[in-house]
Amino acid sequence: MRRYGGWVLFTALLAAWVCVSMFVVHQPFHVGRKLRYFDLRVYRGAATLVLNGGHLYDAKLYGGLHFTYPPIAALVFTPLAVLPLALDEVLVTAINVAALIWVLRLALGLYLASPRRADSRRVDPWPTVGLAAAAALWLEPITTTLGYGQIDLVIAALILFDLARPDSARSKGAAIGLAAGLKLTPLLFIPYLLLAGRRRAAAVATSVFAATIALGFAILPSDAVRYWGGAFLDPTRVGRVADWANQSLQGAIERLTGASTVGPAWLVAVAVVAAAGLAAAVLASRRGDEATGFALCAVTALLASPISWTHHWALAVPALFVVVLWAYQRRSRLGLIVAAGAAAIGYAYLPQRATSPHELQLTVGGLIAADPYVLVGLLAIGAGCAALYRGLHAPQATFAAT
Repeated sequence: MRRYGGWVLFTALLAAWVCVSMFVVHQPFHVGRKLRYFDLRVYRGAATLVLNGGHLYDAKLYGGLHFTYPPIAALVFTPLAVLPLALDEVLVTAINVAALIWVLRLALGLYLASPRRADSRRVDPWPTVGLAAAAALWLEPITTTLGYGQIDLVIAALILFDLARPDSARSKGAAIGLAAGLKLTPLLFIPYLLLAGRRRAAAVATSVFAATIALGFAILPSDAVRYWGGAFLDPTRVGRVADWANQSLQGAIERLTGASTVGPAWLVAVAVVAAAGLAAAVLASRRGDEATGFALCAVTALLASPISWTHHWALAVPALFVVVLWAYQRRSRLGLIVAAGAAAIGYAYLPQRATSPHELQLTVGGLIAADPYVLVGLLAIGAGCAALYRGLHAPQATFAAT
């Protein structure tokens, strides 16, 4: 009875913390800037176009933005168009909070499943996840995901769900294929599965991704032709690449060089970072450390994508959780310092403090403030590669920097 009462109290306190976080932390995104559930309104606009037979990629939706996801995503969003906006806001927020808790639980499961954790100190899963979720609610990638009504946490949940499943599961890979069909960033997890020796899962993921494309052509043929015919290759449809909120290699290079287009420089940088990050992720996975494999692959995908808004980096939040776990269990001061530093960047909202209105004219300090996630991501991949190259234990070296 006493244990049951403790759980009730813990759940009540967590729920109260979520409510306070929704009210306090997310107000800057809602008040006076007309950004309240901005992307949710775009989703609703796309869904309305689908239901009314409009042209999905020609129309300008809420805030004058185009719809930038694959056609299948607009089909998935159609229920949003038939519900009142207020109800959509409540449902999407509830789904995102639940997805955050589930993502952290799956990440914890991957971490503990590694044979290298056999000597780890015991972790009580749900209190650990609850405390981690309470802390994560204040990280900038999470607040923007919730504030805009984005789907990044759902995408992360689909990926982690698949990776957490046993390799013997016949449908393993399906959730990753669906995630890639909804949003292209997770595509890197398909070669990750293949190179990590999970050929059947990679084949399933590829098949499901192809099925989402085929379904789009079957139901929305003209929109599918427009999107897959070249619209998906144009990052300017999403927004200004040099915008401080774009924490990708391409965005960082444009801000660094002051050029409005980066050309071959970006392609070379992406090729090098993608090869290094994917190789490190695959080696970690082959050593049985799927948590590190996921973390490195996720960071690599975010860096390589032409556009990675700060809310996209919600995909990397489980990696930070794993850093904290490793540092706590190994009592590593260095690990705790690294984790605290990474968390501080998330809590500081540094990209939003790049005060220059002209991203291509930033000072050195402004460039650092404008590219914190890019810098952390590059350091994580570099540390992972160095640790694996030196033959050190992957979790000890990689987690300490991820």
